[in-house]
Amino acid sequence: TRDPATGQTVTRSFKASFSNEYQFNAVLNQTIYSFGKVGNAIKAAGYFDEFTQYQYDAEWQRVITEVKKAFYRALLLKKVWEVARQSEISARDNYNNIKLKFDNGVVSEFELLQAETRWKNAIPETMKARKNYEIAINNLKVLVDIPLRMDIELVGNLESYQPMIPDSSDYRVIFERRPDYQALQWEKKLREKKVAVEYANHLPTLSGSLIYTYGARSDQFRLDNANDNVILGINLSVPIFTGGYTSAQVQKARVDVEKVKIRIALANDNIRVELQNILLRLREARERVTAAAKSVESARRAFEIAETRVQNGLATQLELKDSRVFLDQAQLTFYSAIYDYLEAKFDWDQATGQVRADGI
Repeated sequence: TRDPATGQTVTRSFKASFSNEYQFNAVLNQTIYSFGKVGNAIKAAGYFDEFTQYQYDAEWQRVITEVKKAFYRALLLKKVWEVARQSEISARDNYNNIKLKFDNGVVSEFELLQAETRWKNAIPETMKARKNYEIAINNLKVLVDIPLRMDIELVGNLESYQPMIPDSSDYRVIFERRPDYQALQWEKKLREKKVAVEYANHLPTLSGSLIYTYGARSDQFRLDNANDNVILGINLSVPIFTGGYTSAQVQKARVDVEKVKIRIALANDNIRVELQNILLRLREARERVTAAAKSVESARRAFEIAETRVQNGLATQLELKDSRVFLDQAQLTFYSAIYDYLEAKFDWDQATGQVRADGI
């Protein structure tokens, strides 16, 4: 350069770079308007929350129903054990009575052997019934998360239950109460909203950005020659060509909606059939309960008469055995009919969306 004072040419130098250079950047990007994408995504999140809640309710009702069935199944097997034990005690008492008569020379050895055989045959049946009851108790413990080593006592009975046919509700009300059916409805809404979200990928997106930069250079370890900048930008993204991907995603979302609609239609038919079948089970079980109750009364009276006849020497051990078998069968049929009714009633509660945690 030329010195203005002297007019002479002067050579000057400057540094183009420094030993240390510091740089800091902060970037903030924000979507301003997505032409339907954000709003539809927020609504879809709300639909998904409703969908998962109904799924949870449906699973909760299923578990409660299984617990109720397991509880009353254990009660039924307890009754079976009690009937077998009563039959064994009756056979033992009868044997002791016949043995006393045999010792006094009143009855023959053949009758004594018959009485002993009947008693001995009743023992393994009692043991088998007790095993089945204990297995049912263990299954119930596992189902309700009770340690197997813990002893539990079932509080309840089958005899006091009075079978009744529930009122047939309006299908529309049942559909509104059933959580699994409502979960399908909310899944359909979720799928439909997914179509809108995928279609929004065809539309432009307006976004803004804020960028802050700070820089410094120095030959020392300090911030010299500093400068900073703030940049504010607006960006409009318009999708022009996606190779058919966006359209394919929209079509896929629409197909998913149609799949859910088909499942809803099938569920509609299946629920109607299920309710009719459960009603048939309820009616049949109630009639069996009524008939079995009368059979128990008759069989008990016949057994009492047979016992008296055997004691007076007017009947054989075979007749007494048959009378006891008939009584046992009548009692087991009665208890089984009550359990079948309860099982159908629990299925009815679940099928109509009226499961409650009480009743156990």
